[in-house]
Amino acid sequence: MTLLTLIGCSSGYEKTDGKWTYVSYDEAAGKRIKELQVDNESFVVLENKTYAKDRNNVYLKGGQIKNADPKTFEIIDHGYSKDKNYVYIDYYKIYKADPVTFELVKFPYSKDKNTIYCGTLPLETDDIDNFEIISTTGMKSIILTEHFIERNPEYSEIDPEVYHGIVLGNGELKTRNETFTGHKKIK
Repeated sequence: MTLLTLIGCSSGYEKTDGKWTYVSYDEAAGKRIKELQVDNESFVVLENKTYAKDRNNVYLKGGQIKNADPKTFEIIDHGYSKDKNYVYIDYYKIYKADPVTFELVKFPYSKDKNTIYCGTLPLETDDIDNFEIISTTGMKSIILTEHFIERNPEYSEIDPEVYHGIVLGNGELKTRNETFTGHKKIK
């Protein structure tokens, strides 16, 4: 009986005792209430109810998207969002993505006027206009930037203080002369 009640409950933002909270449910603990440190007066839940913002910050599932600008923040789709400065997957910035020309192609692949991306990483290619996505799984992995760079020193220019996590996806993409598995060029 209790399990049926939990399945019918959904996570989301709620006012609890006059303060905004993020409420979630799990089988082990049941209802969890996370108090949010937000500006209660300006706090609003966005159309995609996993996102919210106040005059100072943007939130996703109760966590803060660091440095996101609430005045210019927009939700794109499928976990992608942007503001005047950055493009995000969930909480993580896409490395040097241009918010003005950015477009989601099919996760994990996206592009802007200069680059094709796999998750948050740029692909090393000069052929950004002629590519074909061969396959994707929709699955993603997240790794701290410091740990990713330890295993992939060719990405050492990524500043872990600005880009605190790397999102990777599974897929295969081809340009005229190159093939990529995930973010790795294989020919």
